[in-house]
Amino acid sequence: MRLALFVLLATSGACAQTPALDGPPADAAPADTTAAERTEAEDAVAATIAEPGVHVVHFWAPWCGNSRSEYEAGWYEAVADHPDVTFSFVTIWNDGEAAADRLARWGIEASDHVFIYAQPDLGPSADRSLRRRTFLGLPVTWTPTTWVFNREGTLAYAFNYGEVSPDLLATAIEDARADWSHN
Repeated sequence: MRLALFVLLATSGACAQTPALDGPPADAAPADTTAAERTEAEDAVAATIAEPGVHVVHFWAPWCGNSRSEYEAGWYEAVADHPDVTFSFVTIWNDGEAAADRLARWGIEASDHVFIYAQPDLGPSADRSLRRRTFLGLPVTWTPTTWVFNREGTLAYAFNYGEVSPDLLATAIEDARADWSHN
């Protein structure tokens, strides 16, 4: 029992975003949430999800083991199997670098339905108090985070903590296609 508890505690912080000791709590929304102050990445994603159809927005970081594990599990297949769905891969907390070369290693490359962006921080990403904690006014406090939108920008699913398997992603995409009207 003690060994199991030790292993759980030792591995639970793999990509946990702990609050900075020298700044606001990790879940505090900074003043970067108004449309007038949106980043180029936010504007681009907002334009994409405003279009008809289903859209996946995935936040990740190349230094995050959970993010890498997702891609190694076969995310490229989910992207390839859904050519009518847009995928916006947004690199966060990486000093404004998109790391498209890292995505390419996992078979994910920019195309007519795959977009790659970098969300800049308010300063060096190593300073957690300068990391942006919102995107389009929604909280982003963990890597990886996955959102699925439908109906011209309606958030259908938000997987805000941890890895999403390709099967779970495919299910969320198919469910987001549903009519959902029970009139």
